[in-house]
Amino acid sequence: MEIIFTITCLLFSSIVFLSAYGDGLASETLPPAIIGNRNVTLSINSSPFLIDNNHTGTQINFILLDVASQQPIPDATLAVSAFRGDKALFGHIFQSDNENFLISIIPNKSDKVSVDEEGGIFSGVLGQHSGNYKVQGPIFDSGGLYRFKINVLTMGLYSNEISKNYEVAISIQETKDYQVFDKEYGNQTVTIIAYYDQIRNFHYETEKKTMSFVMPFTWTEDTIKQVSVVHQEIKIPKSFGDYIVTKYDVYVNGINLPDKAISIDDYSSDERIVHLILYRPEIADIAKKQGISKPEMDFLLSPSNETGFPITQFTRNAQYKVSLSWDPPKILPGSTTKFSFQVLDPYLINKTIDSPVSYDLSIIEGRNNVIFHKSGITDSSGGGSIDVPFPSNYTGPSTIAFENMHGNSFAGIDFSSVVDRYTVPEFPLGSLLVMIILFSFAILIPKFMRR
Repeated sequence: MEIIFTITCLLFSSIVFLSAYGDGLASETLPPAIIGNRNVTLSINSSPFLIDNNHTGTQINFILLDVASQQPIPDATLAVSAFRGDKALFGHIFQSDNENFLISIIPNKSDKVSVDEEGGIFSGVLGQHSGNYKVQGPIFDSGGLYRFKINVLTMGLYSNEISKNYEVAISIQETKDYQVFDKEYGNQTVTIIAYYDQIRNFHYETEKKTMSFVMPFTWTEDTIKQVSVVHQEIKIPKSFGDYIVTKYDVYVNGINLPDKAISIDDYSSDERIVHLILYRPEIADIAKKQGISKPEMDFLLSPSNETGFPITQFTRNAQYKVSLSWDPPKILPGSTTKFSFQVLDPYLINKTIDSPVSYDLSIIEGRNNVIFHKSGITDSSGGGSIDVPFPSNYTGPSTIAFENMHGNSFAGIDFSSVVDRYTVPEFPLGSLLVMIILFSFAILIPKFMRR
């Protein structure tokens, strides 16, 4: 899992691109088009400036590329306009002698937008254009979806005037913390990282154990064709016991998401991360099933009543893949739980490791209180099973940790679980009185019959 989620984090920590001519991710090369007598494509790259997880700016790179020679085209002029929703943010004509446009957008608290070219006024006087620009103002100061209209005005020579239009959009990630109160687990901080557009109307329903939030989305056929992916990360504290489960139910506009759109990451941070990843086919399926829609995605997340066994994760060094399940599915204090596992080849589907693998297994309460430890070697099936007695005086988060697999200190893996509390069924007062009366009749009637 670590390698998968490392790749995922690298992929999505950048900016997701959408376009009328293509649908890339952190970088995009649009399909070629004939401009004048050349077959030309527009290459786009972008990266956010992030300091301590705070968005401080965005750097956007444009390159016009000759498809035949695979060389950038010099002396290019681009008219670029940026929009946030229906609001125009800035518009400017950018020029570059050296085939490359590097636009640094830096938000500040000024009341207007300024655009400065590297080299200042001497660039224009001398007829030289580095292609490096700094855009500053009250713009790009939060996450969400930003659209650009780009018109190519010259290329090859500044005197070679043309006109070719492109439309693209970038989505800057946004991170927000939400404070929730649960009657069993108290105050908890839930974090949502949105990679498409801003989140609003977050709500936690303590009785139903549901989290809900809304994200703007236009359900048109053109939009769906352009979108590669909508990605949300929900960070849940591991102390939030009811949410440390093996499976989640997630709905978008009332449509149940398939299991493949929901992934659990217990590695990337101290919290559990639930990834909701909707690719174009999932989005198109929701559009078809929902009928009449509002211009938004309504997300609803809750712990599933089903058990998502087995849980499969990679060791930290990606040497092994471990598949784990336990019985009974609900771990209770004072009870014994059977943990069953298999060590799998990390690159082949459901292929167990041929040679025996040694391991250390620990059950950890909270963060560092080891309540069970055993060293062993996998059996002929590439796995094993271990009965673990849990103490009667603890409920809350627990970790099933495999360490030192095959003697390698880097080959380890942690699975998150929770020791649940016993629950006593609650009966309404009326039902309780009926039960008492029936119980009394059951005792008294035989006595009367014997008389």
